[in-house]
Amino acid sequence: MAAAQVFTNIPQLDQAGVKTYSKFTIETGGNMITLGPSGTGKTEIKVQAAQEMGYDFVYLNLSVLEAPDLVGLPMIDEKEMKTKYALPAAFPRAPEDPDKGHKGRILLVDELDKAKPELQNPMLELFQYRSINGQSLDFHAVLATGNRPDEGAFSLPINKALTGRCRVYQMVPRFEPWQDWASSVGLNGLIVGFLHRNPDFFFRPDQSGDTTAYCSCSARTWSNAARDLDYAQRGTRQNDYTFQQNVVAGYVGVEAATKFQVWLEHYKEIYPMIDALVNKGTKPNLGNNTMDRIIVTAIAAGQEIARRCDGHKAGEKPSKKEVDDVHKVVKNVSEWLKECSPDIQIAAMKSTLTVDKISAFKMTDVPAFMAVFRNINQSFKNS
Repeated sequence: MAAAQVFTNIPQLDQAGVKTYSKFTIETGGNMITLGPSGTGKTEIKVQAAQEMGYDFVYLNLSVLEAPDLVGLPMIDEKEMKTKYALPAAFPRAPEDPDKGHKGRILLVDELDKAKPELQNPMLELFQYRSINGQSLDFHAVLATGNRPDEGAFSLPINKALTGRCRVYQMVPRFEPWQDWASSVGLNGLIVGFLHRNPDFFFRPDQSGDTTAYCSCSARTWSNAARDLDYAQRGTRQNDYTFQQNVVAGYVGVEAATKFQVWLEHYKEIYPMIDALVNKGTKPNLGNNTMDRIIVTAIAAGQEIARRCDGHKAGEKPSKKEVDDVHKVVKNVSEWLKECSPDIQIAAMKSTLTVDKISAFKMTDVPAFMAVFRNINQSFKNS
């Protein structure tokens, strides 16, 4: 669960809400500030919103800038004998005669809470008039982010004249939107499944007050841990579970990694069963096992389907042989999943498979696979 918020009278959004209102800001050509905990994906969500709306963007990190980096350096125009400013090269100048389809760019302002007053003041002109020192810039909308002031991240108060020119929201991260994203990009299924089972560990800022407690649970740290774990499981460290646990611990901390170690232990012991299931259709014998072990088995089996899908080149239509190979694994896994409870079926499918993979490899042509989804749909209707 997210920690209590420190902002007064500011509406809350989850990750999906931040993307929705970021897109609306782009549609209207307005300004939006999103404040919230570090590592929760605020900036990445805004990048995705701009890209999905078909806009290019310019990224500006105010925590590393000095005033001249934003307002430019003065220079003398000897012909007119006037002082002008040489603005940063990254700032696009507004075209004098834009064509009908011209869209402009999106300005992504990161670390707004760390901007010194001498940076916040010129931002007023940028937010209000899309210009600096009177020079018009080619920005269509401004999407800004900042952190919570209680995170020890050297935050400063944001000029209210600046916030008054924006819609301001605070982001409260939830696991479900992150899970949907993690599955869509193929993040390691064991980590996604572990958090599905233990959502309290998804976002857990350190509460000790120790300023050197550098490891904590967040969307960013779990995502980084998942990518590194995926690499370790495919490389020379694939059987070194102590190493894998320490990889995870280096991001999310000892407490979360220790709990995750239980999942790794299950994975280590059930992998021979997974190998027999996906290659031969031999169903795992899990009659006396705990629910966690059964779920880990199901997720690992679903992850094997996803890995078979990832074997072909991205963006290309899979060949008939690739589809047939995936169908064989899908059939073997689904024949076993049919006998499992809906909770286990949901964990296996939601943590590992995406609509794109299901569609590209025509998994709906496999009767056993469709039987699993009918069971899942029926469970939702009955709940």
